Amino acid sequence: MTGDAASVGGAIAAALERAEKLRGLSDRPARVRIMTIFGDDRSGLTINARIAARTPAEHRAQEGLGTRCIPWDELDARAGEIVGLVDEVVGEVTLAVRNAPPVPRPSRSEDDLELAAFDGLIDELGQAITQLALSVLETHPAKHVSRELGSEAAMLAALKFAALAAYTGHVGLNAAQDELRMAMGEVMSNMRASPELARRQSLNS
Repeated sequence: MTGDAASVGGAIAAALERAEKLRGLSDRPARVRIMTIFGDDRSGLTINARIAARTPAEHRAQEGLGTRCIPWDELDARAGEIVGLVDEVVGEVTLAVRNAPPVPRPSRSEDDLELAAFDGLIDELGQAITQLALSVLETHPAKHVSRELGSEAAMLAALKFAALAAYTGHVGLNAAQDELRMAMGEVMSNMRASPELARRQSLNS
């Protein structure tokens, strides 16, 4: 029994070492987790790999992939497979991400009639979100927080909303980050040009 436990422990240690080596070989490294699961149809030792998705398509491409389980009653006999399973799950999600189809942003592919209303829709949604944020800040039990703290709370809520909107709108992480940089640059430029505008636009002054 002691020898079996050492064999399993050594195999897990070797598997973790292999996972770290694979991370160093890729520009899109997979996160490998080796977990013990009890009480369901995956009860046993589970090896899971996942690559941080940059687009919704990459996220969907990995669904249902990158997981292997060795049941408890087979673990001693199959300990020698654990390192190979790490290679298997990492290879599976790496291939899935590599083959994920590029999905163009809707604003790059819709017809001219829809695009004509796009800028107006952005402005209207921006005004609605700002008014809602102001309403919450004025009526929430914590409305007496500082202006800076209220603005930070609004920012974090807006980013979570933006992440959901980006996912459903097929906007990848890199494109979303670019949009945030441009929006920040526009705001900073406006504030420099008009300090009075900065005071008027404070969310909870």
